[in-house]
Amino acid sequence: MTHRAEGRRWLRTALGVAALVVFFAAMLVVIAVLAFSVKVSGHSMEPTLADGDRLVVNPFGKDDVARFDIVESTLGDREIPVVKRVIGMPGDRVQASAVGDPPVVRIKPAGEDTVYVVDNPAWSGRVGEKVEPCCADDGTTLPRGKEPAWVTVPDGRFWLLGDNWGGSDDSRTFGFVEQDQVTARISFRVQPFGDFGPVADDVRLVAED
Repeated sequence: MTHRAEGRRWLRTALGVAALVVFFAAMLVVIAVLAFSVKVSGHSMEPTLADGDRLVVNPFGKDDVARFDIVESTLGDREIPVVKRVIGMPGDRVQASAVGDPPVVRIKPAGEDTVYVVDNPAWSGRVGEKVEPCCADDGTTLPRGKEPAWVTVPDGRFWLLGDNWGGSDDSRTFGFVEQDQVTARISFRVQPFGDFGPVADDVRLVAED
């Protein structure tokens, strides 16, 4: 066998091995995505997230939850996880009113006296019939016609809302969420492929005039 033939055979073998490596690496990526992902079911996070979107979850970041993070969590006695946005952190004072559009959510961050308003562009046009004021002592809404009231988020708990204000069952229905009910943070979308990439994060606090 000539050196040229041996070289060609070695090259074919190397290319075959490389193709197998690439194939198995791709399979591992697919398996990892499926294992560490969740599929959105419902419309409570529209327009930020849509029904059927597949999101990568980070179960290792659940202990580092920050304000406005999107998280996977259970609510109340429900065992089925849902996807919501963290609005109130432990120690925050929160209050909400939906007499206008968009609704107004006020926050006094823990240890501060300054009143901020949550600026979430997704809430505009999505109030619907959910106009009850908030909040009762457990973080749920008050009877319609009551004045909005301040409530403190207890230690080790969060106050969660959906971006689709009028179509979300969240802390307004189920109350504060315990920290161990939060199973993962979410910041990346893998499907649909046209929206592949980081989930839009344009929510902020604005000091009230």
